[in-house]
Parts: sequence; C-alpha cells; structure tokens
Amino acid sequence: MLALTPAVQAAGQHRQYNLDWPRAGEVLTYQSCGCADSCWTAELRKGKKLKARLRCDCEKLYFAKEPGREEQVADNCDAFNAVDKMDQITQRMKELEGK
Repeated sequence: MLALTPAVQAAGQHRQYNLDWPRAGEVLTYQSCGCADSCWTAELRKGKKLKARLRCDCEKLYFAKEPGREEQVADNCDAFNAVDKMDQITQRMKELEGK
C-alpha cells in the first residue's frame, strides 16, 4: 500500500510528499510543480545529501545522479499518468539509481 505523507509545504508552493522507499536512512520525496500534475520532481536523499533526481517537465523525463549531469531518459512521461503514478516513480527511481 502506498503511503503519502506531507513533508514540507511553503506558501505558494506545491506540497512535498514522502514516497515509500525500502532503504533505511534514505528518503524519496515527490513534489508537483504544475501542468495538471504532469510537472513533478522526485528526489532521493540520504540525510541532507541528494543522491538522485527524477523529474518530468510536463513532457520529457530526466534523471540525474548527484553529482552528475541530468540526462533525458524518456521522450515523454505518459507512463506516470496513471493511478499507480507514485509506485511507477518509485520503481523507475530504483532502476535508474541502481545503475
């Protein structure tokens, strides 16, 4: 079962949620940035250190390992526009972060 818990909310910004993540000491967060929730960022952190970022800019999917350059990993984000969006994000992060 997917558990979304609010992590941060600032005035005028979209709420950030913690997603299910299997590794202790690491946190995977999700935050929408618009486009009817087609613009979003998921970040994997260990403590305060950013380990990886997966994001959709309303059209294309990008991934970056920190430190590292962001790369386009899909021409669209259609696979994430589904009921199981958060599970899809978690799965894709596992796949890309593990490489």
